[in-house]
Amino acid sequence: MANTKQEDAVMKMGFDYFRNTILKTLGIDYQYEEIGPTELVELTIHSLYMDFTFLTTGGFYVHTEFQTTDKKEADLRRFHAYDAVYSNKTGKKVITYVIYSGGITNVKSELDCGLYTYRVQPIYLKDKNADEVFQKLKQKQDNGEAFTEDDYAALSLTPLMSGKMSRKDMFKEAISLAKPNIELSAEKATAMLYTLADKFLDKAELDEIKEVMRMTRLGQMLMDEGMEKGIEKGIELNQTDSIKKLMKNMSWTIDQAMNALEVPEDKREKYRQTIITNN
Repeated sequence: MANTKQEDAVMKMGFDYFRNTILKTLGIDYQYEEIGPTELVELTIHSLYMDFTFLTTGGFYVHTEFQTTDKKEADLRRFHAYDAVYSNKTGKKVITYVIYSGGITNVKSELDCGLYTYRVQPIYLKDKNADEVFQKLKQKQDNGEAFTEDDYAALSLTPLMSGKMSRKDMFKEAISLAKPNIELSAEKATAMLYTLADKFLDKAELDEIKEVMRMTRLGQMLMDEGMEKGIEKGIELNQTDSIKKLMKNMSWTIDQAMNALEVPEDKREKYRQTIITNN
């Protein structure tokens, strides 16, 4: 996942909405204390990335995974590894729910581990159709009716449902339906959609999603971050170009040119490496 303050804020809102609203609509109903970490580092320095973990008030973790494919025992062994390392790390029990997209209707949920059996709880979205959700909510918009909390929860999950659209287009359609609404639930649903898009789409597709979000408050946060990075990059390019010109016209070294331009100490090594690499 991207690691910027703005995107972190958007995703944090998505995580909270997923935990407090969407899980309940899927029948996963617990009281939570906090969001759990999702990166596990083994002694071999391999990182294991889980989708969502939440610590319940009962003292155990709920671990959820989104799956668009079924790799049978390979998936179960991976989930088992997650849970074993996580339980060892936290000293707490872990219950795993696997949310399968609309195309998957039946999976193996138990793994024979010798003296014990490892189990996950599968949740299927097979009976949910994104086209039907979109049609229903468009009709509501046309009639001037407000969306309910259940509507927003369903909208958040549409990219994982069955339907005629591509997954990317489902994300676009869902965000477009949520965009005109000013309720906090609309913003939370949009945050959840962006969080899922970050998981399932590639960079080019994710950039398209940001464009669809442009006129929302969350979209503006993401655009502002991009503008800040662009401005910073432009400043760096101009400064690098100035250093090169001084080196050429005055026959100066890199350090002499940077001294003349009063380049801050914390930027010098970066400029030095850029100039050396490009020469």
